[in-house]
Amino acid sequence: MKKRPKHLLLYLLLATGALLCYCRSGINTAGVAQQSPWLNLHDTVAYVGAETCKNCHAGIYETFMRTGMGQSFYHATPQKSAARFGTHIAVYDSINRFYYHPFWHSDSLFILEFRLSGKDTVYRREQHIKYIIGSGQHTNSHLYEDNGYLYQAPVTFYTQKGIWDFAPGFEGGFSSRFNRIIGQECMTCHNSLPQFNPNAENKFEQVPLGISCERCHGPGQLHVQQKLLGNMVDTATQTDYTIVNPRKLPTRELQMNVCQRCHLQGVSILKSGKSFSDFKPGMNLTEIMDVFLPEFDGNQTRFIMASQAHRLTKSACYQNSNMTCLNCHNPHISVKETPRQTFNNACLKCHTASAKPVCTLPEAKRISANKNDCSGCHMQVSGSIDIPHVTIHDHFIRKPISEADKNRVENFIGLVAATGGNPSALTRAKGYLHYFESYTSSPPLLDSAQHYLQLANNPPREKLPALIHALYLQQDFDGIRKQANEVPPAQITDAWTAYRVGEAFLQNNTPHKAQPYFEKACNLLPLQPDFGAKLGICLLQQNRYAEARKVLLEVLKEHKNHVSALTNLGFIEVNTGNLQQAEQYYQQALRQNPGYEQALLNFAGLRLLQRNTAEAKKLLMQVLAQNPSNQQAKMLMQQLIK
Repeated sequence: MKKRPKHLLLYLLLATGALLCYCRSGINTAGVAQQSPWLNLHDTVAYVGAETCKNCHAGIYETFMRTGMGQSFYHATPQKSAARFGTHIAVYDSINRFYYHPFWHSDSLFILEFRLSGKDTVYRREQHIKYIIGSGQHTNSHLYEDNGYLYQAPVTFYTQKGIWDFAPGFEGGFSSRFNRIIGQECMTCHNSLPQFNPNAENKFEQVPLGISCERCHGPGQLHVQQKLLGNMVDTATQTDYTIVNPRKLPTRELQMNVCQRCHLQGVSILKSGKSFSDFKPGMNLTEIMDVFLPEFDGNQTRFIMASQAHRLTKSACYQNSNMTCLNCHNPHISVKETPRQTFNNACLKCHTASAKPVCTLPEAKRISANKNDCSGCHMQVSGSIDIPHVTIHDHFIRKPISEADKNRVENFIGLVAATGGNPSALTRAKGYLHYFESYTSSPPLLDSAQHYLQLANNPPREKLPALIHALYLQQDFDGIRKQANEVPPAQITDAWTAYRVGEAFLQNNTPHKAQPYFEKACNLLPLQPDFGAKLGICLLQQNRYAEARKVLLEVLKEHKNHVSALTNLGFIEVNTGNLQQAEQYYQQALRQNPGYEQALLNFAGLRLLQRNTAEAKKLLMQVLAQNPSNQQAKMLMQQLIK
């Protein structure tokens, strides 16, 4: 019997030590769901992290970390950034009149937001950037963290063009500045699974650094335990059911679902009781969610960027074979490091010289056009409808389309269920509502949502959230109040539904009726700051200043710069005689948002109380400069002129 090499024994001891913490839980797989042979799908099997996988799979780990997935998310460092920097770089928001300038201070990345009046800087804010999201193959976007809450900065670097511009969705007057939240849906596709605080929409207890092995292979704890116990499987002849190998999943649908979880970006509607972190490889994606994508007529050249899996299914190649993403892509190796001929060879497995049809373009022309590259013609480079300044290979494999055909107007037909099956009418209605909010606020989308709501035969309480949502997007507050009369706050189980009902009563100047709905929203989602801020307004409008102050101060404990809460606290302090504290609140609010009209108006009122008419005029002129139709500012200004 041969002796084991000493270095191997040392390696195993080190590996055992590194993994010991995962071996103590004593996973019991007796309760694994009977419908799946994959043992690591059991909800008691933990994730162990890519560094653990590296102990045995070092080579694969090293190449994977150079892929777009491996480089998807990391700390904002000069080494991670693919962007260009310089004193001349500034992105200008002509509608909100802000400039954005990215810069490094030592090894820390900042985005400077500033406003000019002539040549004078009249406002500036420096925001530290903690994370870069995006591998740099197409983009680097930028996230900052405040008390565990993650937000997206308003500018992105687009690497293909080498330019800075607004982050996707911020252009055209839709900038939310530094207030776009990064929630669980975003994070669970751009990263490994984080530790998420369920009492908030965007608070994270722990944030991983990049997509890791277990996003495609499932939780690894059981697999690691079995290997450390010496339970090896010859995977050349057998399947190791302690860890999912996507290539060995029994159906093409299950194999595709692994990729579709994130490369099927559209409108994702979760099943009841499910979250965006619940999907595991080996599951059917429709157990967790239904995904809807927009469909257009004509040549169907318009698509959302990260919808490669859906585009592939439109191809005759896919429809007439058992093709999956893995036919062309090795997820462990970067596309940049994959020889072009590897992709051509995938085509040639079916499109042989003896096969019909074959490429009709003479070889000489193919060579001169694109070095005889199949994808160069049949997977044309295209833009997308959601991400500017980016081009990708369209995964709808087909004959080349002429430029004239590409430029023809394509009309929106409707949303299709890209995950297949036959989603319910209620689910389809939710799809249209979310598409309206996320992509384009076209009124016919709400008509479609209403159509499916009428078709839905679910119990009234199941339909209520979508119905209230539709009425809210239509600004039909009377309709919401009518629906609310049938359902008391105690019976509402969705936080946003409660919030929308509360807002409908607030719009009707009945804060006493709005209050219980905002209280319900706060109970269901305690760390959502807008809920607490609106509850504070309800109490304030009822002259219950002490209660309102308490609620708004609770908001500031988590969100110290919440502009609405600061502004209303200032109002309370004015009305209770504490003018100095009120001034501090208004100044803090305006440091965060120098154009926030209510803070400007309230501050102008405070200056009038202090008999400082010159400062009051300046504040009112600032309001009228950005909103000439503001009646309250006009009235106050006329009084000052008299």
